[in-house]
Amino acid sequence: MTRRRGQRRLIGSWPLAGLLLAVLAQPGCGAGQVAVTPDHGAGPTDAALSEGGPGLDRGPDAAWFAEAGATDGAPKPDQAPAAACYTVGAWKSSATFVGAGHVAHPLPSFASGGFYYVHTMKLGGSERRLYSAQQLPGGDLAAWKQASPDHGGGPHGFTAIDVDGSPLHFRNGHIARYDFDASGVMQGDVKLLEASTDTAFGGSKYVWDSAVLAHLPGGQRHVFHLGGFSFTGYTYRQDVYHSAVPLQSAFSKTGRSHPATRPGKAAFYAPPGGTDGFIFTAEAQGPRLWRTRVKPGGLLDPFVALQDLPAGSGNERGELLVYGNTLLAVRGAKVFRAVISSAGALTSWLSAPALPEAQVDVSWGDGHLEGASSGLIGAHVYVTGPTRVFHAPLQAATACGP
Repeated sequence: MTRRRGQRRLIGSWPLAGLLLAVLAQPGCGAGQVAVTPDHGAGPTDAALSEGGPGLDRGPDAAWFAEAGATDGAPKPDQAPAAACYTVGAWKSSATFVGAGHVAHPLPSFASGGFYYVHTMKLGGSERRLYSAQQLPGGDLAAWKQASPDHGGGPHGFTAIDVDGSPLHFRNGHIARYDFDASGVMQGDVKLLEASTDTAFGGSKYVWDSAVLAHLPGGQRHVFHLGGFSFTGYTYRQDVYHSAVPLQSAFSKTGRSHPATRPGKAAFYAPPGGTDGFIFTAEAQGPRLWRTRVKPGGLLDPFVALQDLPAGSGNERGELLVYGNTLLAVRGAKVFRAVISSAGALTSWLSAPALPEAQVDVSWGDGHLEGASSGLIGAHVYVTGPTRVFHAPLQAATACGP
């Protein structure tokens, strides 16, 4: 089903009274929630694991991985370089993708098909344009070009993820797919996959939401929607839904609820040689972090609280990504990494090179979540800033910290 222009306006509508775009610039980083060790390269030890779990797997890392923004072009299990962990190299900046009066956030960004895409809008919500830039050899992005003159997403934050080269979003009760040509240009409107917005997520119609792709070692793939703000009831909902891939016209309840009042970003990791994987997910307002085990069939274990995320800068809501066996957390301009064991335990957080500027500076009032705005293309990570995209190489390492 192709969305018609009339539908586009209905989908994007919102009673705006009482909601204002605000610049959030919290000074400093505040008191740290956990100890953070500088990235000096000391070897990992079992004692550094945050939950007292088994030691790290030291053999070749062939992890399946996915993340809340996208994972296009990431190494497949038989291609991942052998490493105890991965480090973040120096950040570089793309050209500016928006002019004065236009912003990227709170709308999402994602990677797909070797391109990086950024949703933009005019400050206040109009002129909703989608831009794309192709990855060049070495990781730089080519010149930005308009991928769509009107991407149709409303002015509220929502998440978009890449599933097998098909980017999707789930805003306002829809299961919507972006179709792009080989040059990174969007082909018409998003294609609607749901049978009804009243049944796609049990009647909830989400914005300010979170979702993640889980690719299990046995080949099963599941998309988990972790909740968010629902137009239905005009409140936050924590119900976790899932669909096997290819996606169904309606997601099914997992029987689990996100532990945060406002669900935050998420990333997925599955250790090689097993059957299960792990979702790591944060809260939208605060440092708390949880993990749940994903089993074949899309079954979830109860959520387990982990060590808090380290203090960041700006509004701190940032990103979560997984590359190989390494979890990356972006919080404002600050970047951290931790190694994931085969049991899903995390080492202590290490500081990684900081972004040139805080990632998010424009958000809805009342602390609502921005869309996931990061992606992986090959061995490079991309993070959207206020007007530019920052990118850095992800480098295999054999010494990973304390």
